[in-house]
Amino acid sequence: MLLASPSFGGTIAAVRHLAANGFDVRVLSSERLGAAAWSRCASSSHRAPPESDSRRFLDRLIAIGEAEPGQILLPTSDETTWLYAKYAERLERHFRLGHPSISVIGRILDKNLLAQAAARAGIGFLPSWDPLDADELRVLAPTLPYPVLIKPRTHVHRRRNDKGVVVDTPGELLEQYSVFVAREQVRGAATPRASWPVRPFLQPFVKVGTEGVQSIAGFIDRTGDLFVTRRSIKVFQRTRPLGVGVCYESLPPDPLLSNAVYALCRELGYFGIFEVEFLSFGERPTVIDFNPRLYNQVGLDIGRGMPLPLLACLEALGDEVALRGAVENAQAENDNQKVLYDRFTLRALLLLLAATSRISQEDLAYWRSWIKRNAPHAIDVAAQKGDPMPGVIHSLSETLLGLRSIRRVLR
Repeated sequence: MLLASPSFGGTIAAVRHLAANGFDVRVLSSERLGAAAWSRCASSSHRAPPESDSRRFLDRLIAIGEAEPGQILLPTSDETTWLYAKYAERLERHFRLGHPSISVIGRILDKNLLAQAAARAGIGFLPSWDPLDADELRVLAPTLPYPVLIKPRTHVHRRRNDKGVVVDTPGELLEQYSVFVAREQVRGAATPRASWPVRPFLQPFVKVGTEGVQSIAGFIDRTGDLFVTRRSIKVFQRTRPLGVGVCYESLPPDPLLSNAVYALCRELGYFGIFEVEFLSFGERPTVIDFNPRLYNQVGLDIGRGMPLPLLACLEALGDEVALRGAVENAQAENDNQKVLYDRFTLRALLLLLAATSRISQEDLAYWRSWIKRNAPHAIDVAAQKGDPMPGVIHSLSETLLGLRSIRRVLR
């Protein structure tokens, strides 16, 4: 198995899980502080260019495949998801792949096309607007229901990993939209563009209440016969009002949501690992994102009895008997008492919020209690007994990230 994106929580969890199931796991790293590359569960680590530098990254990948053919590739980020699908014909000469075609992946990674697929599958999706130019935007701006989210159409080839910009007035929309477009158009000359437009689209910004952002995550095989899911909720995120999750709690099954995700996968023609995010809008759950790859909190669902990286490997190997048995076992087992958190980042954020008076004493006490209350059944995104180095490296990486972005964080 060869896994990229070593700083991602999903990669760290997959390295440990697959090694425990007898796989020889190698890591492809473009950064010195890629936590998964430091795991004792990884047999080796290959240096590589950044994933966003598609041509050089692909050349490095193929060189590794030529030297050691037959390794399994599993998508770990939007960049690698697109790359592995786009160049599947070249990669299949050297690697084992187990994911859909570029036409399927393109409909998922382009959020506008995903909305159309959700509508055809009978699932709610937030209203959206897609002005083609500045003139259309000026006409549209006064009519929109503010606050509005300027949302990237895709995260492939982006210079930043933010989830968008929230604006409260027509004037702010016009200003921030032009800034957003100008920033997104700056890409490396060596990086080929995907087929979708660079321009973002617009959606209502929904303030999440106590129901939070829920996820239905799981696996579906290429026939659609094997399907298993888990449900969780994001309860703390890195930045406000939008941000990457830091704390997640498990939830009991919701058959209606799982059935909706199954219908969406079948409409898209998708198979493999997935995470579909929902929030409440109006009177029904609404899809806001679909991740066709390893996702941040995959360690939570592994801990709840759903061995997603193993299922993806068995799919790539074509071992139908073992895959069916593993899915049936996962369907029968579901531990709903687990939580997953990034302990170092959570404590650092609480310290920062307290130091800048951006959190009440009541909320601060709640999160300290949350950490203590969940300690017996908590899974850390990086730290683990018996494999300490990924936790240490992750802490160093987060510290450097915080120092580099301190002005933006404080603002």
